[in-house]
Amino acid sequence: MPIITDTLLQQYYSLDSEVARELVGRGRKITAKLRKDLDVISDKTNIPLRSCLRQYDNIRRIYKEVDEKEGKVSLNIQRYYALNPALSQQYAAIIFIIDNRIDVSPRKLPSLSYSALVRCVSLIMCEWCDTASDMDIDRGFLKDLHSLKDKISDSTLSGIVKHGTDVLKNNPDLPKHLAPELRRMSMKLMSIGYSLVHSKDFTDIFIDFEELLLTPWFGAGLTYNNLEIGLSALLNTFSSAVINAGISSTLPIFDKYLKTVVSCLLVMANR
Repeated sequence: MPIITDTLLQQYYSLDSEVARELVGRGRKITAKLRKDLDVISDKTNIPLRSCLRQYDNIRRIYKEVDEKEGKVSLNIQRYYALNPALSQQYAAIIFIIDNRIDVSPRKLPSLSYSALVRCVSLIMCEWCDTASDMDIDRGFLKDLHSLKDKISDSTLSGIVKHGTDVLKNNPDLPKHLAPELRRMSMKLMSIGYSLVHSKDFTDIFIDFEELLLTPWFGAGLTYNNLEIGLSALLNTFSSAVINAGISSTLPIFDKYLKTVVSCLLVMANR
């Protein structure tokens, strides 16, 4: 009997990826106004209105229950609702998006699937949030990241990036324009990082990843495999390049930012 009860519980709180993607992307809050859009979401996703309503109500109920509680939201959801870890993390990611007002509009991010969104948000929650909570971004980290702009000149940063892209130049199996495109992407990637301390820029983080990094990359005729090779080369050479530049004290901040962003970009690009 307990097994049947648990199965029914998990099913009741289950989320359809298409519906959840629409709900979290249509507004930065799960409001009563959003409830009026459920018939539109139902028509668009071909999921019955009754199911859409269930999922909307469940997200709103869990959000109200755990949002103000101390501790990690994903663990609180498991504790109060007895949901499995994977489903709890989905709800936690949705709450993180709502709390931080992150713009994930399907209109602006049509290629970003729900599963990719949850994976990227979960990475940020794990790597960039305060240790006591998975909802609050570590503001100290964002300020440290922003301060790199004043500590490191563009020419120094360009030299660090060049150290990684030079590794790719002499590979005959790679497109010749991969190295310069990776260099352009890397400089833009750091520019995005510098600005995340501002709430508006953090709100647009996934839109910036898509519009400023991935769209130009694929627009240049480069592939996902090219991206994987390029970002891997950048990460593998970055530490030594930073040390050689005499700014090793900045390495923990660079590492914390770059490893998370590179993982997110590869998830987002794998459509």
